[in-house]
Formats: sequence, C-alpha cells, structure tokens
Amino acid sequence: MKKLLLLIYLLNIQSSFSQKLFWEITGKVIDEKQKPVEFANVFANNTSFRTTTDSNGNFKLQIPNTVPYIELVVSFVGFQGLRENITQQLGTEQNFTFSLKSIAIPEVTITAKQPKDFKRKWQLFQAALLGQSDFARECKILNPDVIRLQYDDNKNLFASAVEPFYVQNDALGYKITIQMSYFKCNGSESESIIDQFFEKLVPKDAEQEFIWNKNRKIAFKRSFRNFLVSLANNRLKKDKFEVFQTNFKEKTYTSNTSVDEEIVKKNIIPCKLSDFYFHDKRTDEHNLFTNNQLLVFLMDREEENPIFSDYPYKNAMVILPHNTLTFSKGGWLIKPNGMILTGFWANEGLSVSLPADFIIE
Repeated sequence: MKKLLLLIYLLNIQSSFSQKLFWEITGKVIDEKQKPVEFANVFANNTSFRTTTDSNGNFKLQIPNTVPYIELVVSFVGFQGLRENITQQLGTEQNFTFSLKSIAIPEVTITAKQPKDFKRKWQLFQAALLGQSDFARECKILNPDVIRLQYDDNKNLFASAVEPFYVQNDALGYKITIQMSYFKCNGSESESIIDQFFEKLVPKDAEQEFIWNKNRKIAFKRSFRNFLVSLANNRLKKDKFEVFQTNFKEKTYTSNTSVDEEIVKKNIIPCKLSDFYFHDKRTDEHNLFTNNQLLVFLMDREEENPIFSDYPYKNAMVILPHNTLTFSKGGWLIKPNGMILTGFWANEGLSVSLPADFIIE
C-alpha cells in the first residue's frame, strides 16, 4: 500500500510539474473532402516547436509556459498553408480544426541550361535572404531547384517556391525549413513573408558544439530581440544600446553628418526610456510606442564608414506603422501590429536568425 501511495504521489508531482512547464494546443487537419491529412506539418512560426499529424489527422503541440503567444502554421505539400494566432490560456484546453484547400503545383522542368541572367538573379536573392553578416558564407540553400526568380518591368526581383526549401546554417548549427509566401528585392531593400521552423543540427564533436554556442550568443547579442529584452529588463546602457527619436518617418543619410548637428536641426531628438517604452504591471506586458522613428545605435559595434562622426557605430531604424508593439520580458512579440526595420537589423538576414525560443544558457 505504501509503495502504491508513493507511486500515485510521484505521478501527481510529475503531472503538476508538467502542467507548470507547458501549455498544449491540440487539433485536427482535414482536406476539402473532410478526410484527415496525415503527416501535415504543424509548428509555431520562427521557433523550434513542431509536430506532425497522425493517421487520423490529429496533432498535439506543447509550448513552454514562458512563451505567451505563437503564430501556428499548418502546411502540407499540395495544399495552401494556414496561420492562426494563438495566445496562451492556462487551464483552458485549446482545440482547433484546420481545413486545407488543395492548390495546383506547377510542373518542374529541369534543364541543363540556365537563363543568361540567372546567376545575377540568384546572387541578388541569396544576398537579400541570407544577409550580409560574417555568417552568411556558411549558409547554403539545400534544394535551390524549387525556387523561381523573375524581374518585373521595374527590375524588382520576385522569388517564389513551389514547395518548402531548406537553409543549412553551419555557423549557428541549424537547418531552417522555409515556406515563402512573398519575396521582393530591388537590390537595396527587400520585403518578404516567410514561415520558418528551426531544427538543431547534431555537432560532430565538442569543438563544433562550442563554436555553435559561441556564435549563437554573438547572433543574439546583435539582434532586435535582444534590444527588446534589454528594454524589458531596463539594461539598455549595460547592453550597449542608445536610442534617439527622430522627426521624420523615413530618412536615409547619404552624406556625413553628426548626431549633435542633427539635434540642432531638430531632426534627431534625445529621449529617455519612458518616452518610448512602458511596462503594464497589471498584464505584465511590455510596450514599445512611438509616433516617430526610433534611431538605435549598437554602441559595441563600430561602423567602418560611419555617417555620424560622433557616433561611429552600427545603427538601425525602427518604424511602427501603428505606433505600438507589445512584447514579453523574453522579447516575444505578443501583439505584432506591423514593424519596419532598416539599417543594421534589416541587413542581417537568415544567417544570424535564431529561433524565437532561443535562450542563452
């Protein structure tokens, strides 16, 4: 009897502990004929949280309780993918049914001869997708044959993919599955709508694991997410960020100037934390708010050809079209109302991309 009671006690502890660590999303994926879709991919966008449906189309996905919000993506080759924004609701079962609509997949014709301008298109696409960091040269697209590239009349490059493609990042130790809905690049700026799932690679030895962990910390330190974490934990100065507001929505400096000079001209405005950040203690939500553009300097990263002579550091612009952005203490976007990043953060690309659930150990 004592052993039985002890076993029940331990099971109760384990169950209680599990409930504290995760929240669950369950559901079913069906097609247009109401038939279950087996092996459909179900994942939280930009994370390493993934599962697949069983023979009955059912799935169960566990999300850590530290994650308050996810964008759930459901996909299967030959069907139009679905997205669902889901907020954590502890103690409430969240069950969904997703009905996928079939799409026609164009036939892929493989030819030995590439169009004359293919190489230029591919270089432009790769640079825009992978970014300009030191890690970009260690990234490769594993199945480039599924990607289609074409120019419009204004020489904008558009990319599409007939199915998911994969990027292997040997600098950070991830294989990234990418579903690309939209991609446009004009050579200096790019726009994209992509879903990403991160899978950790297995290191060949302890040395490679050490290098990956080191590079992941470097990538995180220079990321926009780290900026949000610094805001939430009131450590901008410690993490080497300095923030100004501006009196313009979008501006690209083409000639040298200085921050002091721009302050005199009232183009740049010195500000304090409370001018653009607020913590709602009732909901424990953190809010970035501004009617103007934010100019953020990364004070620990020097710029080779600085525009601002008195601030010779990498910088980025943050534009909030709807004036607010809500996030958690861990830098998770809770209510993404749209956001535009230019400058340093816009040029980083997938080569420094980490899953949103990445935590520095």
